[in-house]
Amino acid sequence: MRRSLRILAPTLALLVTSPLAAQRTIPLDRQMATLLQWFPGEFDNNQQVVSERESKAANPHEWIHSHFVRVNQPALGPIVFYVEQYQNGNPADIYRQRLYTFAADAAAKAIVLRIYSFPDEAAVRGAHRDPSKLNGLTLASLRALPGCEVYWRFDGKAFEGSMKPKACTVVSRTSGKPIFISDDLTLTADEIWISDRAVDEAGKPVFGHPEGIHHKLRRAHPYTCWVAVKGEQTGAEWKGTRDVVTHDQGGRIPLPAVDGKPATRYADLGELLYANGQGPRVLRLAIKETGVEPSIGYGWTEPGAARVGVSMPTLQSGCTRTP
Repeated sequence: MRRSLRILAPTLALLVTSPLAAQRTIPLDRQMATLLQWFPGEFDNNQQVVSERESKAANPHEWIHSHFVRVNQPALGPIVFYVEQYQNGNPADIYRQRLYTFAADAAAKAIVLRIYSFPDEAAVRGAHRDPSKLNGLTLASLRALPGCEVYWRFDGKAFEGSMKPKACTVVSRTSGKPIFISDDLTLTADEIWISDRAVDEAGKPVFGHPEGIHHKLRRAHPYTCWVAVKGEQTGAEWKGTRDVVTHDQGGRIPLPAVDGKPATRYADLGELLYANGQGPRVLRLAIKETGVEPSIGYGWTEPGAARVGVSMPTLQSGCTRTP
């Protein structure tokens, strides 16, 4: 029996260490190739927000949407991304704009993300649609905090990103004392999970989710939609809007105003899990009234479907997936 255990021990050790061994054997250039496939795009945590609202979570997450767009700006580096993030489902409600550069670091056995802020954010707003707004910028003209680099490591299934402990430090404008910022991320082909946190010298939270739960963003796919609404008055005609570009993670399409009333209704396109996350995933197109639950009406289909629509006596909408 003891001899069997001695034989098994090396085998068990190999099994325990195999994930780390796999990480070491994936060359950084292959890791970078995978990251550059997974990182670009739009991501949104609408599913998380809806689920927490249904479950009446004690500490619900903010609704955020992220654009990560690779841009060709050789003056800034070989691998550059423009980042624009908005909240509350409103593309005009932008809360963060950044420039990211990626580079392999053989000594750290990781891919290093460096984060830069702009001297004039308004001047580059919308650069994910018009990268020429970044022309003329240099790394010297951008701002970066030393120690705030994110180190990405790939285990063959997901990238885990983190900062070095207590390396990213800023001074509080109110207290004049240091604040330690940390960033904890997970990236897969379909999701990015983000947890930004900060604590003071005593370890007291300054910002970040109270329970440490990530913002769980899913990849958003573009759809082009139309909406139409008919007034309730006799002989009223249909009024509509066409070619509205949105996405399948809570994208909103305003409905036109009719009968002299304010336009408070909208179509909502979302890929959702029903039954508080336990049911099937569907792509739902719902007609909603601002601030009112439940939906006025909706239609649903398979996630990723080429088309989805909803038809009611005085409200109609349809969306087609953009290639």
